[in-house]
Amino acid sequence: MNNSSQIPPYTERVLPGLAYFASTLVIPVISFLVSLPFGEYLSYSIAIGLEITIVLLGVINSPVIRIDSAELRVGKASIARKFVGKVELISRSESFVAKGRGLNPMAHIRFQFGVKGLVKITLDDVNDPTPYWLVSTRNPELVAKRLKTN
Repeated sequence: MNNSSQIPPYTERVLPGLAYFASTLVIPVISFLVSLPFGEYLSYSIAIGLEITIVLLGVINSPVIRIDSAELRVGKASIARKFVGKVELISRSESFVAKGRGLNPMAHIRFQFGVKGLVKITLDDVNDPTPYWLVSTRNPELVAKRLKTN
């Protein structure tokens, strides 16, 4: 029995940061003011309904990172663990460049609004044109540790 089968799977739902939820408060206020001529109760209903919808969409569309002995899955994308190569932690100071001018157009990216942690996962598959995955996570050290564990 190898060591990887003894390691429990790692799962993380990368929810948006507090800035996302704070910024969602603008839309209900605007919708309330726009719909106010049609009635106060209707305006409250529309504003509350929009806020609930926006928050739920932010939570539902949050990617889930799952690492087990067989594969790495980020959202709907997955790759076999045997193709995972070098794993790098991207510091906060380097993340701006990594997400911008340093980004390879062929890379698979999955960023989350308001999440500062970033992991770069280089792939060792000659048949895959994707050189690396760049993924937002709240626990970059833990994700890197789990991916480095065989």
